Order: sequence, then structure tokens, then C-alpha cells
Amino acid sequence: MNKTIVFWELYFWVMLTCFICILGFTVLNEDAVLVGNIYSKMYDILFLMIIIISLFGIRGYINKKKYFFKELWIFFFFLILVDATNYLFFEYNYIFLKNVNYLAFSVILFPWYFALYKYTFKMNELWGSFHNY
Repeated sequence: MNKTIVFWELYFWVMLTCFICILGFTVLNEDAVLVGNIYSKMYDILFLMIIIISLFGIRGYINKKKYFFKELWIFFFFLILVDATNYLFFEYNYIFLKNVNYLAFSVILFPWYFALYKYTFKMNELWGSFHNY
């Protein structure tokens, strides 16, 4: 088995497990339901579900398999990019290099962004000539 395929398979399963655990903690956190903003929690749950679905882009990239349709992956890619930029500018007030947590999180998620980009825009033979963006 190729080492890069092993890396991507391991990365997929680790990220899937982490995001499912985060989703579980978000849903089951009773303090946030009683005290926190319900709309913020709904956004977090919705976005975590989108992230979990978008992880299947890594599976498609590894196995060269088509999941869903290309327009959905383009939507997910730009939605995730906008959300990551939102956290950069609004949550961390432009000083993300001083915030070690955001920098480490960005480094960990970079392979996910890369695989999603390659799966969405560079695997045109998988999507066919009709979807050559």
C-alpha cells in the first residue's frame, strides 16, 4: 500500500472521529443550551455536520470515487474557506500568528483544505468534461 494513501486514510479517520466528538460535545453540552445563545449553537451544529460531510471529499480524493455532485463540493469548499477566514478576522482580531491555538488548528486542517481543493477542482476526469471548471 502506498504511504500517501495510508496517510490520507489515517487523516480521514482521525479527523472524522474528532469532528464527531466535537459535534457530540456541542449537542450534549447542557450549560450552553440553558445559558448560551441557541442560534450560535445551531450554527455550530449545522457547520459541524457540513464539515463531517465534506470529509468524504477526502475519501473521494483517496479512492478517486465520486460522492454527490461537483457543485455541492464547490459550495462546501467556498463555505469552509469563508468560515475559516471569518474565524481569522473576527474571532482572533487579525492576530492569528500570536494565537498558537489558531495556528496549530490551521496547520492540522491544511491537508483537509488541500484534499478538498484537489477533489473539487483538479479531478476533472472523475467529474467528466461537462463539469470542467
